[in-house]
Amino acid sequence: MAFCTQCGTQLDQSAQFCSSCGAPTGLGGTRAPAPSAAKPNTSPTVKLLVIGLSALLVLVLAGGGSIVYFLYRGHQQVQQITQAAADPAALLGALQKSLPNNQPLPSAPNATSSAASTAPAAQGSANALDERHVSAADGQCALFTKEELTKVLGDEFTHADADATGCTYKGEAPRLIVRTESSWKGGHKLVKEKSDAYAGMRQSMLNQHYSRADIASHVFPISPFPGVGDEAWVDLVNIVTARKGDAGIVMDLRYYHDSDELTKMLTNTALLRLQPKDSAAAGASQPTP
Repeated sequence: MAFCTQCGTQLDQSAQFCSSCGAPTGLGGTRAPAPSAAKPNTSPTVKLLVIGLSALLVLVLAGGGSIVYFLYRGHQQVQQITQAAADPAALLGALQKSLPNNQPLPSAPNATSSAASTAPAAQGSANALDERHVSAADGQCALFTKEELTKVLGDEFTHADADATGCTYKGEAPRLIVRTESSWKGGHKLVKEKSDAYAGMRQSMLNQHYSRADIASHVFPISPFPGVGDEAWVDLVNIVTARKGDAGIVMDLRYYHDSDELTKMLTNTALLRLQPKDSAAAGASQPTP
C-alpha cells in the first residue's frame, strides 16, 4: 500500500496523481510522452513562390556576371584596337581577327593600278592621231574621222553630220555627241569674245568691291585654259574656244569632261590640222606654249 509523499493520503496502486493534493505519485503505467511541436502547414502555393524567387535570383546573378564579363572583354578589345591604331599593320591584324573564320581583309587598291584603270582610253592612243592638214575645202567633218574619235574616246561613233558652221559626231547611244566648229581664219575674233566676257565679269566684281582674293577664288562660267594653242578658254560644261595663229576651233566635249588632258589633246590636234599647209608640219613639231 502506498501513500502520497506530499499529504500522506493512501493511494491506489494504479493512480498516477494523488486524489487529495494532485501530486504525481510515480505509480501506474508509462507516462505519456509530451506532445511534439506542431509542424508548420506549408501550402503548395508558398512552395512554388519560394522556388520561383530562388530561380529568379539565380538568373539575376548569372546575368549580372555575364554583363560584367562582356564589359570587361569590350574594354580589353577597345584597348587593343587603340594600341594598334598607331601601327596600321597591327590595326589590320586586329580587324581581321574580329572577322568570322579570320577572313582576310580586301587589300587596298594600288594607287598606280587605280590611276591606270580610271585613265581615259585616249591616253594610250593619243599618238594615233596623225599630223595632217585639213583645209576648208575638205569640209568641217574632215577634222576628225569617226574611227579616230571611236578609238580615242572609247565609244563608237557612227555618224558625222556637217552643217554651215561645224560637224556633229554621234553614236547610236544617247549622249554620244562631239561637236566641232572649225575656223581657218578669224581665230583672234573668236577667242576675243570669250576673253571680253571674262574681263567683263571680273570688272563687275571689282565694281561691287569684291577683294582680289575673292575674285581669284571665284568660279566663273568661263575661264582661261592654259596649254592649248596660243590662247584658249573653257566653259564650265567643257566647251573649249581656242586659237593658234588666226585659226580657231570650238570643241564641244561636254559629255567627255573627265580629263583635261584628253580635252587638250583633241583641241591641240584640231588646231594643228587647221594650220596653213606650209606651217602645219613646222607647228606640229613645236611644243605648245
